[in-house]
Formats: sequence, C-alpha cells, structure tokens
Amino acid sequence: MKKNVAVLITCHNRLKKTKKCLESIYLQKNIEKINIKIFLVDDGSNDGTSEYVKENFPKIKLIQGDGNLYWGGGMYLAWEEALKYEQNFDYFLWVNDDVIFFEDGISTLLNTVINKDNIVVGSFCDPVSKKTTYGGVVSKKKILNAFGLKLVEVNGFPQEVDGINGNGVLIPYLAFNQIGKFDKQFYHAGGDLDYALRARKKNIKIYLTHKHVGYCERIQSYKNVKSFKDIFEKKSLPPKIWFHFCRKHGGNLWILHFFFRFIKLCFKIIINIIIKK
Repeated sequence: MKKNVAVLITCHNRLKKTKKCLESIYLQKNIEKINIKIFLVDDGSNDGTSEYVKENFPKIKLIQGDGNLYWGGGMYLAWEEALKYEQNFDYFLWVNDDVIFFEDGISTLLNTVINKDNIVVGSFCDPVSKKTTYGGVVSKKKILNAFGLKLVEVNGFPQEVDGINGNGVLIPYLAFNQIGKFDKQFYHAGGDLDYALRARKKNIKIYLTHKHVGYCERIQSYKNVKSFKDIFEKKSLPPKIWFHFCRKHGGNLWILHFFFRFIKLCFKIIINIIIKK
C-alpha cells in the first residue's frame, strides 16, 4: 500500500531557492510507493513566486499569506490545509524552501522510521564545504543555560537526538496525533525546538538520519545579535516569545533562564560596541 506524504513549505521572496527546492522534491528516486502532495504557503512574495508555481507546478496546493506569517505561521497554515485535504496523510514533512534534497533524500527520511510514531530529522550539509549545517541537536544543559544545544554529526547510523532544526523533518501521523500542530506563538524562531520538546514529553523519540539528505547553506543564527535592536527582531527570539518558551519548558528555574539569555546577549553587544570604538 502506498504511503501518503504531505510536504509543508513556507516561502517569501526567494524564488530561485524555492524553485530549486521544489525541483529536488519532484526529482526524488526510489519513492514509487509514496504519494507526495505539496502544500506551499507563499507569504506575500512580490518576486513572482506564486505565478511561477502556478505555471510550472500546477499540482501544488498554493496558499496565499499576507507577508506577516513568517516561518511558523506559514507552516501552521500549510498544516491546516493538509488536514482539510480529501486524503489522509501517513506523514507530514516539514521542508525549508532553501533545502535541495539529494535524489534519495526523502526515501532516506522514510527509511529511518524505526517505530511508527518516531520523528525523523534530516541532516543537511553545505554545498561547498560539505560540513553539516542543520539537522538534529543534543542538549548540553547547564544550570543557567538549560537550552544549550549542540549540532550532531552523521555517523552512518540513525542517532537519537533531543531537538531538531526544522529544515527537513518527517512526522508520522501517529506522532502528530499526540503532539498536534505548531504552537502559533512561535511565528518564526523557536517553533521547531518547541515541537521537539513537546514530542519528548510524550515519550516520542526523535532520530537523525544516518547520512546527509541534502544541501542547505547555514544562515545567520538568531543568537548572532549585534545591536540592542536585534534583540527585538521578529525573526529572532524577542522577549515575548522567549518568555513563552521558558514558561513552557524551563521548569522551576524558568525565570532565571529567561533573564540569563538577555544578560548574555547584552554583554556580547556591549563588548562588540567597545571593540568597534
């Protein structure tokens, strides 16, 4: 029996990258027993993305955003549309539109499903250096930094991880049925880690693929703030969002975790200002 996979993507004014991503999905090999349906949210692009998709990928379910959804909001909307679709899906696959899958990328994700409800996160590498850029992460907890994370390198075997980068994540329906959709308050950064932590609380395991499943260049992290204005940047983890995250996952010391991050960021910004002078 064929497996039905809903691919959830959000894009905004990155037509060249979105095009390559979609092409890589349709060029997948060894997925004869898989039905793929793409749900693409175009969050207010003005670079011709929607027109291009309509003309060249007519089978894609295209959903229009107003430019204020960001990644989390767009993925939430794509998920809602997938759940309304006439067929039931066995898997939901999150995909960033800057990902280029290898020809066996999606089949690798599917073959890493060990138990029917385990989540699989794909490992991605830089197209030039071939160094790992995104994938699974493990916790390196400290007293005041409960959410410290370390990127995991592939080693030829599936590895259990604590958290995920949302670039390419396969979620079985059985897992979704227990966890649910995105928390809408994470409209950009933080939503993928929140989802992983919610999965762990349900005793749902997360595995990293045994090898890289595609290319994805590393972009600037929300941790790399250079000014006080950056702390409140919507694509970062502004205080309101970080407060919500700490309340959910910080335990009894959540307020300390909340303040520790901003003290550390402010210190880095001050040092950066001093160095520039």
